[in-house]
Amino acid sequence: MALEAVETGRHVPLDEIAESLQKVRQETVGQRIDDLAKSIKEHGQIHAVSLLKDDEDPSGKYELINGHRRYHAARRGGLKKLRANIYRIPAGQEKDKDLLIQQHLYAANMAEPLIPVERARMFEQLMRTYGMTAEQVANAFEGETAESVAEAMKYLAIDQVVLDVISAHPEKFSEGHIRVLAEFSSPDKRAWRMKPEEQLRVAREVAEQKDKIIAADPRALEERVRSVVKLRREQERARNEKIKKAQADPVKGLFRAVEAVESAVRSLRDVDLQSIKEIDAGDKGDVIKRLYDSIQSLDDFANERLPKLPTSRKTAK
Repeated sequence: MALEAVETGRHVPLDEIAESLQKVRQETVGQRIDDLAKSIKEHGQIHAVSLLKDDEDPSGKYELINGHRRYHAARRGGLKKLRANIYRIPAGQEKDKDLLIQQHLYAANMAEPLIPVERARMFEQLMRTYGMTAEQVANAFEGETAESVAEAMKYLAIDQVVLDVISAHPEKFSEGHIRVLAEFSSPDKRAWRMKPEEQLRVAREVAEQKDKIIAADPRALEERVRSVVKLRREQERARNEKIKKAQADPVKGLFRAVEAVESAVRSLRDVDLQSIKEIDAGDKGDVIKRLYDSIQSLDDFANERLPKLPTSRKTAK
């Protein structure tokens, strides 16, 4: 099962091309576009893009399914046309359009392999669109197994903000670095799983090259990740122990609760209201009501419940 070739090497005007929503290279589509534009202008277009022809599309445009970077580079460089290979969906297989396109992209991109995150996104889209299992996805692509698909899906555990950092600094992250981030972002790591803010902290260290050893060696990055998670776990244990001790002493528990209120009030006081240019009237009213309700609760606690507490003789003297 494959897309049906209609014509090869046709020069198609850019204004007759519409980008497909199925962008496999979401992470790297914008990389080095200026360099590519200069290369195409100086040396010509080396590889043809892939366009999908749909005779029933009222716009009459071709759908760009492969070659988004070349398309953007051509637009950036002021070119009018791109050399393209034209395809169409075989009769009777319209319902499998997404799968056919993904298989075409998978084969077309073998010369410039997808980075792990892009590959994982492609598999995820098929699972979501067709309800396919890892094994069914593997059967649709030569050389893939259910295990390799499942392994690839781990990359989607990386927080989107971290993926944006990777996308902005592709030359700083080797496949080994990304694999470490994926492994320690996966639920499979259980207690050693990084939280999103920890993922971001470590990713920034790599992107900014703060530690040359970590930047050069994924194994060093793994050690750094373990140290970050270990520190957080130790802090959590210490905090839990402190809470247990406070719970054993109800007076200390009372003071901890008061400290929490004081901290919350400080946080509220520090909110930058000037940065809020506009707020829905209903939301504003809800905030005011909740604040007054909280004030009333604190007033009842301070003026009614607390005074009723018995005091020790030592304190009363």
